[in-house]
Amino acid sequence: MGSRGRALVGAVVSLLAVLLAAYTLPPAGVAPGIRHVARWYARPLFHQQWRLFAPDPPMCDCTLQVAQDQEWIAFPGTAAGVLQRRAGRNLCRYVQAAVQAQAPIPGELDEALAALGAADRAMRLVERCVMDPLEPGARQEHITMILRP
Repeated sequence: MGSRGRALVGAVVSLLAVLLAAYTLPPAGVAPGIRHVARWYARPLFHQQWRLFAPDPPMCDCTLQVAQDQEWIAFPGTAAGVLQRRAGRNLCRYVQAAVQAQAPIPGELDEALAALGAADRAMRLVERCVMDPLEPGARQEHITMILRP
């Protein structure tokens, strides 16, 4: 390959690098025309459409609480292992969905609670809900007692 071929390859590689930089840099630092061409080039090749972030985050977070010594404590608690905490979060979402659908809490809940060490305890669902999307920090708390079959 002669010097013209190397120069051509270098120019193409440089152009592609500039287009990728224009695609990834903040919009304020790139001219709109260059940004448009960069999107046209980069999106079909590199944008993977994974949708890693939910477009509509839940309006309510939830916590299951169990009765212990005349007070309510978070379940399974911060001292629990990673798997127990994850199971507790999933169980909370499961119960939350049943409560929102006004469906009875299934019998499998007792099996899951027994596996996590909370069988035969009074339990409640505590939801902290966003009332105004423009003020996500201002939340209202809803408490629902869980009646098991």
